[in-house]
Amino acid sequence: MTTRIVKATGLVLLAALAFWTLPAMAGTARAPEGWASGVGNSAKTDPFEAGEEAAAQAFRLLGGVPAKVVVVGAAADQVTPELIEGVKKHFNADIIYGCQITSPLTATTNFPDVQTIDVPVGVAVWALGGDVDIAVESVDTDPDADDSYFEAGEALGAALRDVVAGSGRPGKVIVTFGDQYNGVNKDFAFGMNEGLEDIYPIVGAASGNIESKVIVRGAIRTGVNVGIFIGGEFALGQSYNGGTHTPETADKTLNEALAEHEGEDPFFALIFNCRRRRQGMIERKQLAEELETIKNRLPGIDFFGFYGPGEIGSKASGEPAEGVGFTVVVAVFFPVSDAADAADAE
Repeated sequence: MTTRIVKATGLVLLAALAFWTLPAMAGTARAPEGWASGVGNSAKTDPFEAGEEAAAQAFRLLGGVPAKVVVVGAAADQVTPELIEGVKKHFNADIIYGCQITSPLTATTNFPDVQTIDVPVGVAVWALGGDVDIAVESVDTDPDADDSYFEAGEALGAALRDVVAGSGRPGKVIVTFGDQYNGVNKDFAFGMNEGLEDIYPIVGAASGNIESKVIVRGAIRTGVNVGIFIGGEFALGQSYNGGTHTPETADKTLNEALAEHEGEDPFFALIFNCRRRRQGMIERKQLAEELETIKNRLPGIDFFGFYGPGEIGSKASGEPAEGVGFTVVVAVFFPVSDAADAADAE
């Protein structure tokens, strides 16, 4: 198990410079003071070059604010030491986490032209810094245990429980990924609820099974799960939906999450999507339409996520996480409003 905790520094978000391959000013216009985030992408075939290009974009969008955690999602064949070396050109190894994925899902691309369920090439990098608290834990899965997924989830939740309970931040969320897949990864999610004592939201998705490659502090491993606690000056809108493998499901899910803070402008989102949904939309030639649908719900807003084989989400902020499948899971970030501050003060 590894632990890494970074306390808030109160840094003010500097004006982020848009990189030519990313939407202009994505994720910066509505962000609260102190939030520093950057998402980069690459379709280069060479793992080193892909990692370096995506990391360079994310680094530039931080606007000079140091990253506190970096999350990498990459096609399985590109999760190599060379990929990590490319990312390390811009970020320290000990803050680099990530996993192999079916496909990146960002405001730039969901690789709609790749007509296979798993993309052979595709890298996305999310870097987060500024006025946020970060704590990271990783827990191995025991392949010999009868309840290996539940036990791994429970251990991961318990490892982060005190950090979450002790946080004085209005916004709290855990982003999780790794060896969680047992059909709908519900055992892992229920285990996390047990370890955390159902105290706050979780969002994420499985990378795959015990053979899937997961990045922990710049090293590639298998049979491991990662949980990243993020605490900061934000509020969350969350939802998930299954149903038809069409863009309408993503639209409904985002609409529900946005409605939780009606009248407020979001500034970032995490979106985890089902691998089989991707296959269905390939068959219907709807992958590009799904990305446009998401961007229409989040105009000018940066987001990060991926297509994977199992999702974890909550119907609403504060509800226990559930393991789900064939689903779109979202967590939308909003500034903490004056009205919410006043309500908390009462």
